[in-house]
Parts: sequence; C-alpha cells; structure tokens
Amino acid sequence: MNCLPGRGPGMRPPWIRRARAAAAITAMAAAALLAAACGGSPSSTGAGGSPNAGGSANSTSAVAYASCMRSHGVPDYPDPDSSGQLPKIAAASQVGVSDSRLTAAQGACQALWPYQAPTQAQQRQQLTDDLKFAQCMRSHGVPNFPDPTAEPSGPRFLISVSRDGFDPHSPQILAKARACEYVLPAGTGLPSVTVSS
Repeated sequence: MNCLPGRGPGMRPPWIRRARAAAAITAMAAAALLAAACGGSPSSTGAGGSPNAGGSANSTSAVAYASCMRSHGVPDYPDPDSSGQLPKIAAASQVGVSDSRLTAAQGACQALWPYQAPTQAQQRQQLTDDLKFAQCMRSHGVPNFPDPTAEPSGPRFLISVSRDGFDPHSPQILAKARACEYVLPAGTGLPSVTVSS
C-alpha cells in the first residue's frame, strides 16, 4: 500500500522512497516513515514513471514538459499542480486531442519528461550508498537490518517485521536511521524500504 508520494524512476525517495534529484529535508523523511505505517497490511512503494504517471519531479522540468506538450499540438495539456506534480493523463480525450497526437507530443517531449529512469551508474551508486546505510544500521544495534536488493527502479530494502525482528516505523529504529543518514549523499534522505509483517 502506498502511503506517501514516492520516488519516480531516477529519483531517491524519503525513507520509503529517497529523492536523489530533489533534496529532501530530514523532517520530511521522519514524517514519511511515520506516515508509511498506515494500515495493517504490508506496505510497498512502487516507482511511477509511465509517461502519464505522477511522482516526485523537479517543478521546473515539469513546467518545461507541460509547455513542450502544448507547443507540440496538445494545447490543453495542464501545468503541474501546486506540489509540482504533473497530472495523470489516462486518455487523450482528457486533454482534447486524439491518441496519435498525444503520443506524438509525448515522443517529441520525452527528453523533458521529469520522471526519467535511473541510469545503471546511478543505480550502482545508490546500491553502494544503501549498503553503507545497512552496515551503519547493524553497527547501531539493528543486527538483522538487511542489505538492499536490486530492483528495476533502484535498490530497495525488503524488511519483514516478523523475520527481521524490528519495525522500521518505530521511533527507536527511526532514530537509528537518522543517526546513519550521514553515510548517504547530502540531501538525499533515507533509503527506500518495503515492509511486510
């Protein structure tokens, strides 16, 4: 269940999804961890990234993409909302054009699409960073903190509360996560985690 906005491809999310392209402040990461505890079912963050999906994006690039779409024959393509997110366009009729015109404009503006997938080099660097984070968590008294797994959208920690013996949403674990944040690149926030019971 997604409880928080997460990272789009190419972006590092807060604790649930680290935003690499946009700096996340520690307080937001803490709030993300606590908010992610919603519901009793397993939680997972998926990566958006289809040409019509929302997700975290640089507001300037989202505005540039919307402008490009309008200049390529989709005059009613909307600007990003107040949080900088592009709206989900599920059908060309939402923006008053044919499917072929929408597809052509998307193709012409693809380089400006703000939710680009991470490169292999970016994923390797993120995996290295996340491994350092896992080592730090183990050295700070969470011996079962797992190493990250490689996912198509980037590395992710898969944590089972029953198997690993800790709840990543607990204040104690969150405090340890904040203590280990120094091993990560400045401003990237806490790493991606998928939690099951």
